[in-house]
Formats: sequence, C-alpha cells, structure tokens
Amino acid sequence: MSHSNSNSFTIRCELANYTVWKALSSRAIPQISSLVILPTLKGLSEQLSVPEILPLGVSSGPRADLKTADQQAMVERDLIDALRKMKGLKHFTWRHDAGPVLHEELWSALKDLGVSSLRFIDRKACDFVGDSGYYRSIFESPTFWTFVKLTSLELETSFLAGLDAEDDLKYMPSLIKLLKNNAESLEAFNLSFRDPDALVDVTSMLSEVTFTRLREITFRRASCTPQSLSKFLSAHPSIVSLSLSPMMAGRRWEQLSVSADSLPNLMHLNCSPFHAGQILDGSESSSRPLFCLTGIDVRQTIKLSDYFEVDKKDAYADDEEIAEIDTYEAEQLITAPWKDELFSKLKSSKQITHVALNETDGPKDLEVLAELMPQIRWIDVGTKRKDAASKETWSKYLSKLTELRTLHMRGTGLYLNYLPGQEKLAIEIENDICALAQSCPKLVAYEDYDDSVIITRQGKLSLKVEPRVVPKDQLKDGFLWPSESFVRATFRKNAGPNQPGPAVGDVGYT
Repeated sequence: MSHSNSNSFTIRCELANYTVWKALSSRAIPQISSLVILPTLKGLSEQLSVPEILPLGVSSGPRADLKTADQQAMVERDLIDALRKMKGLKHFTWRHDAGPVLHEELWSALKDLGVSSLRFIDRKACDFVGDSGYYRSIFESPTFWTFVKLTSLELETSFLAGLDAEDDLKYMPSLIKLLKNNAESLEAFNLSFRDPDALVDVTSMLSEVTFTRLREITFRRASCTPQSLSKFLSAHPSIVSLSLSPMMAGRRWEQLSVSADSLPNLMHLNCSPFHAGQILDGSESSSRPLFCLTGIDVRQTIKLSDYFEVDKKDAYADDEEIAEIDTYEAEQLITAPWKDELFSKLKSSKQITHVALNETDGPKDLEVLAELMPQIRWIDVGTKRKDAASKETWSKYLSKLTELRTLHMRGTGLYLNYLPGQEKLAIEIENDICALAQSCPKLVAYEDYDDSVIITRQGKLSLKVEPRVVPKDQLKDGFLWPSESFVRATFRKNAGPNQPGPAVGDVGYT
C-alpha cells in the first residue's frame, strides 16, 4: 500500500511476521520512508484502525514464536538485514510487546541510515510475559545516546518512574545530554512515563535545554516547578502543540506565569483546567492561532484530590520550603478555585472552535460550555458511562451548541453499537441519530468507538457509517502529534474551520 506521495511509503508489520523481513532483506526498496513495528497484543481499536501495510509483492506469512530471547533475536536479525536495505528510511516506531534483544545492532543500523524520527516504548521486564530477563532499557544502549539531528523523539519509558532514585539519577543526565545534542533539530519531543504510580520531576530538563525549532512537546506523568515551566514556555515561541501533565506546577498552579505574548504560534493546548486558566491569554482578539483545547473540564464543584493525588508531591527547587499536603481539605467538596479565571478566559477565547472535555458531571456541563463558548464546532464530551444520561437529555443540551458540526462520545455506546465495523445502522439507532441531527441542525458527524456516522442534509437526512480512523499515508511535517483528540479534530474537512495543522490518522502508527 503506497503513500499518497508516490515517492515514499510506510510499512506497518508485527515483528513476528518473519517472512516479511526475509523478503525485504533480499531486495532494496529505497522508497520506504517509515517503518512501524506493531504490537502483537493489540486492542480492538488497534486491530481495526492499524492494519498491516506491506509493499506490493510482499505477503504476510506465518508468525514466529517469540517466547524466548533466542527466538526473538533470530527474527530481529532478519529485521536488521531488511533495515539496511531501506536507504530512504526516516521514521521508525517500535511498539512490539517486548524491547529488542539485539538493541545495539538495531540502533546502530538506524543511526547509519540517518533515521531522524524515533518512537519507542521502553518496557521493564515485568511489563510483559515470557523469558524477559534479557531485556535492557534503551537508556543502557551507548549508541542511542549518540543520535544527532533527530527531528522527532517520542519515548514511553518505565525506567524513569520517580520511584527508583538510582534509575532517575543515572538516566536523566544522559537524556538531558541527548536533548542538548539535538536541540537545534528537534521539532517534536513527547515523553511519557509508563508506571501508573510514576511522577518524574523534569524541572532540570526544562531548565537546562532550549530548543531552536520545537513545535510539539508532550509530558505525561511528569512534575516540575511552576518557575521552570513558565521560563520554558516563554523561551519557546515556536511551540504549536503543547500537552502538559497535571502535576507540572501541580498545586502551585497559581504561580505559573505565561504572558499574553508568549506562545504566539500555539494551535493546540492539551492541559488541565487550572493550566488553561493561566495559559489562555484572555483576549478576544488573540494573535495566537489557538483553535483546539483538550483535557479541560467545566466542573464547578470539585475535590482537589480528583486533580492532585494525595500521595503525589509537588516539585520544589532546592532552596524552596516544601509545603505540607492537607489530606483532609483535599477530600472536601469546594468550588473549583480556578473557576472564575478559567471561565473568563474561555468566554473571551472566540477563536477556539474545537474542545475535548476530560470528563463531565453530565450533559448539563454542555449548557455551561454553550454559554461560554457558543462558537464550538467540534466537541468530545468526555463521558465514558453509558448510563450517564438519556439520549433525550444529551440532545437537549447538545442543541445549545448551535454551531456544532462534529460530536464525539468516546466509548459510551450511547448511539452506536459497541462492535465497530457496522455497515448499516439498526432502525432504532438510525432514528436516534436522526433525532440528534434535528436537535443540532449543523451536525455532520457523530463518532463513537471506531465508527463515524456521516450526516448529509440534501433534501432529507441521510446517514452513512464510515470507519472513524482512516490510517493516513504520510507524516505531517515529518513528525507525530500527541493528542488523539487533536488528530480527530483536524481530520475531517467538515469538523471545523480550514486551519493548517497535522493530519495524521492515528497517532504513532503512520
């Protein structure tokens, strides 16, 4: 399957599909620009939206058994032989269930090819089942640290977990050095800490590294001081897409200072509501091209413990006094302390047309949002409970968003059956969506699970089911974008205004 650009194309394949690597190792295909090693254990969404892509003349075959290090190493040798034939390779993604056995050989081959975009999941041995004693972190590969001229680095790691001080002290300086060595070329840097209990302090990283061309940055399960984050954002006016972990600034969010003239190129902001209240510039005539805001909520009564877990401490500089956490107060229902600032900024942010809520207290939150942002054209309502409210209640409050074009209700099953791939809607579902479309006269798409219902209004309402994610065939600007919501928001031409931006079908798989 070739790219829309006929001069290059992507391969997506499981590591265990050894017949593919053997076939590719016997011939040169310089047009291959991107290689994605798919996970063997895929969820339902991945199975449907991330199929294999192979060159013409190469067929998928039987899978090798990769239960031992020796078995995996045999297949990796064929993979590395195939890689050496891919002289035009620029993007490499590793999502196999275990890390590479021949990691030094793999990284050396990729470096020799001049690969400039890397995405890698760095698992600890306990993360997967099997003979796992052989696996070492990417951080233990001397070759990895010598990569230069990277344009994109996306790393999910279990080895910086905020729990093992020895690992953090050992690896963080090397990671900072790698970033400094690529500071003039790196356009995208996405860093996720895989341990659910992780909270890694990235203050030193924000303080020591300044990127020249950075357009996209993402942190997950990270913390930092508000001072370091403020300075970092001010020092990087080129940022287009920004995604922040809630504990970056954390309970000291009020100390985060971002001037109105900072981030002049920001198009997408993914953050908690307290971050948004500090980062949005509050100007009706904002010069920022910001049109997509994800991760927020408009809950007015909250518990602080829902945003800041009591066992997660804030980051402090060495010369700062560490404040104690009041665990009793954290469990009390209070008015959201950021409400007034956030609501004021949302109301004045007329240019934002795409919003994804992290969660809602129910459809009545849409009434609040409609009063603040009547211009919304695309929304992810952020609910996950099928019984959160009736269809009639959702329709009532969705109708208040009078400009709404696209509605996404992820994983609710409220209208669509939970089994994706439907080609025809049941009569009851069709009637329900038609009623929703009548309540929202500009609605053109409803999305849930892995399907979209496209609504046309030529004379009468007509519905057509399409796959929600159609895998794209090229990277936008050579790197991946962090937010699935952002990708969806900019994917369909009818979703909203014709804004420039990424058009990647499924993050990390292109």
